[in-house]
Amino acid sequence: MRETPVEAAGKYGRGIVYPCGKEQVIEAVERNGGPPEMIERLRASSYDRFTQPSEILAALWLGAKRTPFRGDTAARHPFPGRKAAP
Repeated sequence: MRETPVEAAGKYGRGIVYPCGKEQVIEAVERNGGPPEMIERLRASSYDRFTQPSEILAALWLGAKRTPFRGDTAARHPFPGRKAAP
């Protein structure tokens, strides 16, 4: 996938009404033609509920393995000091 997490969240996250559950986000991304890698990352994320678009970005950025979504050589968390929603 060539998009950055910010581009992907904006492009494939259209139509999401917050707050919402993980499955609602995944359905919207699939409906908008999101790539399989993005859907996998969302399914594997520790977020069960999303209250704002930045949480989708965090889920994409970190993924299940706590590695950057795409090419960030510094491997920094996009929101320092913030944990995933319970």
